[in-house]
Amino acid sequence: MSQPDAEYDHAKRLRERTTRSQEFHDRAKAVTPLGVESNVRAFDPYPFYIEEAEGSYVTDMDGTEYLDFLLALGPIILGHSHPEVVEAVQEQAATCDLTATPQPIAFEYMEKVTEMTPSIEQVRLANSGSEATMHAIRVARSYTGNDIIAKPEGGYAGAHDYALQSVYASEEAMGPEDEPNTVSYGTGIPDAVSETVVAFPFNDKEATEKILRKHADDMAAVIIEPVMFSCGCLKPRDGYHEFLRELTEELGIVLIWDEVMTGFRLGPQSAQGRFDIMPDMTTFAKVAGGGYQMAGFGGKKEIMQEIAPPEKDEAHKWNTAAFHGGTYNGHPVSAAAGLKTLEILDERDVYEHIEEMGDRLFTGLQEVADDVGLDVNVQHIGSMGQVYMTDHDIHSYRDTWHSNEEQFADWWLEAAGRGVLFGNPMQGERFFTTYSTTEEQVDHALEVAEAAFRAVDHPY
Repeated sequence: MSQPDAEYDHAKRLRERTTRSQEFHDRAKAVTPLGVESNVRAFDPYPFYIEEAEGSYVTDMDGTEYLDFLLALGPIILGHSHPEVVEAVQEQAATCDLTATPQPIAFEYMEKVTEMTPSIEQVRLANSGSEATMHAIRVARSYTGNDIIAKPEGGYAGAHDYALQSVYASEEAMGPEDEPNTVSYGTGIPDAVSETVVAFPFNDKEATEKILRKHADDMAAVIIEPVMFSCGCLKPRDGYHEFLRELTEELGIVLIWDEVMTGFRLGPQSAQGRFDIMPDMTTFAKVAGGGYQMAGFGGKKEIMQEIAPPEKDEAHKWNTAAFHGGTYNGHPVSAAAGLKTLEILDERDVYEHIEEMGDRLFTGLQEVADDVGLDVNVQHIGSMGQVYMTDHDIHSYRDTWHSNEEQFADWWLEAAGRGVLFGNPMQGERFFTTYSTTEEQVDHALEVAEAAFRAVDHPY
């Protein structure tokens, strides 16, 4: 097998189709760092700027159309601008905007969340996955009286300081595989925060148990994705979640399932229904808003009641409870969009369709890569997965280090230049199918994927 030529421009086709975006990028960089609204949207040679989205497609400012499997990093499960969701949004926007007083639509939405999610007895709303995990961790600390939390290395649980620990780092910084160091991701995070977070290796029962038992007396919570989509797609193995549920119950540690990515994506009862595991707390976002800013956290009533101050301590009530607030919490427009989305998910054949399309797409990607002769390992569950540029087994975060990140980015650029977005160009991300995805679209995507695989294997 030939190796890609480092001088070959895999972005050439994309550059030719996005000249207006290239020019606009200079304007964007003048007003904001990197010329993007979020760091994850920046990539070389430059991001293209989207102006329209409908169904399975997005269109940039050059008029270039892309078959979209990025799907806004996961929220778009019914297809872009689903007409019933748009109608619900328009009706709510025309009826009542933000008031910062309770609005019935938010409670109707919360009732639907609790109806569909087995472990949630009470729930509160937020505006992003990061807010949801931040508040869930705070409530768990209040409930237990402990400060330390544990999370799997490689796991992204939001953009706040306590979550930006052991997300990405070098092997040297991470330290021993069976007892990893806690390493902050990015600058500006106090060392004192890192000292309250313990990392453990996903899918390693022995090491996980050793670490949790060591810190159990001071540990408030374990926060973990049921499927580690924060580093591509790492599926649980050998009863790992059953083991972790039993261990946290024994040790009195709150088990938080971070379902920001998997919530309402892996079934109407989310991943916990799929795996038949009942966490103590759950966080959700993305799909939950149907394309609008919606997130939340919930769980056992006795834990969620940490937010409510004791009535007897009226004089200092807010100092005797875990504070949760936010002007935009339960925004009526987002609640309307989320409620309509959840109703559709609960009543129609959405999961049957998106998982059929997911199997067709991800199985097909493995097949065409094998036909090309490229070392590729495609992992997926349901409607979401990732392509790893390696033939190495993928069970833990450190397994992903065997992937060729540059080759993945080149493959993505080749596919994007041909009009298909397989997520974004970062190996640690993932991509999805949606309700508007068709067999014809998947088959076309596989043709493009094969051409892109050949381009990175034999660039000339």
